[in-house]
Amino acid sequence: MISLLSRLLDVPLAFVDVETTGASADFGDRVIEIGIARYEAGQLVATMDELIDPARALSPTITRITGISADMLVGRPRFAAFAPRIRALLDGCVVVGHNVLFDISFLRVEHKRLGCDLAEVVGPRALAIDTLQLARRRFGRGGNGLSMLATRLGVPCTTAHRALADAMTTAGVLARLIEPLGGWGSSLADVFSAA
Repeated sequence: MISLLSRLLDVPLAFVDVETTGASADFGDRVIEIGIARYEAGQLVATMDELIDPARALSPTITRITGISADMLVGRPRFAAFAPRIRALLDGCVVVGHNVLFDISFLRVEHKRLGCDLAEVVGPRALAIDTLQLARRRFGRGGNGLSMLATRLGVPCTTAHRALADAMTTAGVLARLIEPLGGWGSSLADVFSAA
């Protein structure tokens, strides 16, 4: 159990991003790429960067946004093949993402399709830090897309809309957003109250 009084430096953090076939897991959209960067004691200890066969058509719009084409997904394993590794990387972590509830919703639905409950890994009320909410609280509602926010905060941004690159950019963005709170020494409670 993670205490809200714990410092960020003292809890494992899993920065997560998914690319998908569309905007709603509840309406049948699927994960096509997952990126996870797990940090412990402030150090990157593991990553995951995988393309996933969604077992459904990919629209030209998604290809245009992500650069992921249907050809890139041919022969890739389906989500089930990666689920154990995903759960291992998330185990015991605070999940962090940019609009993180979107990413968590897809992971929950994908696990549910497999007869698994993601809550068994991250808890029924998973602790999640949303860098989008932190940015909105600090800067207002406009201009908080991940790439724009990274540029605003001076965080190097490599490839937008690719899962691991976005997860790593989110880690840099969080580091800059929490500087006024005390950086990695700030407590989870401080971070949540700032969101």
